Amino acid sequence: MQAPVVYAAIKQPNLCDRTVEYLMELILSGELAPGDYLPAEPELCKNLNVSRATVREAVRILEARGLVERRHGVGILIVDRSRQAAAYSVGLMLQRHKSSIRDLFEVRLGLECQAAALAATRATDSDIQLMAQAIETMRRQSSTVEEYVEADLNFHLRLAESTHNSVLVALTDTVHDLLLETVRSTYVLDGRTARRLRDHSRVLEAIASHGPLGAEAAMRAHMRSTEAMLRRIGLLDLPDGVAVQRGVAGVSVAHPNEASGGAGA
Repeated sequence: MQAPVVYAAIKQPNLCDRTVEYLMELILSGELAPGDYLPAEPELCKNLNVSRATVREAVRILEARGLVERRHGVGILIVDRSRQAAAYSVGLMLQRHKSSIRDLFEVRLGLECQAAALAATRATDSDIQLMAQAIETMRRQSSTVEEYVEADLNFHLRLAESTHNSVLVALTDTVHDLLLETVRSTYVLDGRTARRLRDHSRVLEAIASHGPLGAEAAMRAHMRSTEAMLRRIGLLDLPDGVAVQRGVAGVSVAHPNEASGGAGA
């Protein structure tokens, strides 16, 4: 059983900042793991030698960073939602700076082509199997639109994970979070799937063959198909600042497997 965490009194002048830093050190070092709870507020105040106001503000900051979750009547739970918090923060920054889908697509093009090449040299049998499972979900006639979109994005995330590069995984995941509504919109406006399945399958075949040049070329072809589709349905050339996390409302959704063709995420 893990030894109990020993809390030290906070002695620096800026108590809130120091409290946040101290608790973050405990969380990031693994001394406090997801699923653990912080001590009750009175005990935490006593252990850290800070006021309740300081503890509450520190918890608020940690919650915004995706590291804790306040559960009323239970306590303060250690969680790992830093990815979602990062995506939200990046999304706000992009909206403030008037970024567009085109900007994100250009980043995706570089990230995913490099990821495909790296995955071709590093992917394990287990990695390849997880990507194949995502494609199988996309191929299944019984999959709902939401399941199809999730499988599409999951394929790309599994591919990034196959690089075994944690920075590339985090960046890919963040970009995909920002583009979730846009990807969903592509299925609403163009539910054809034959080309999407073909493109994903070709990328996987190249990775499974451990050919980095072929994998990069297959991914680039897939991304160019996606680019053409985004232009065709009018999402890629929207004015700057209106495209990030932009959904499409009031459009009836057909099942994605009801027709053929189209690009994909």
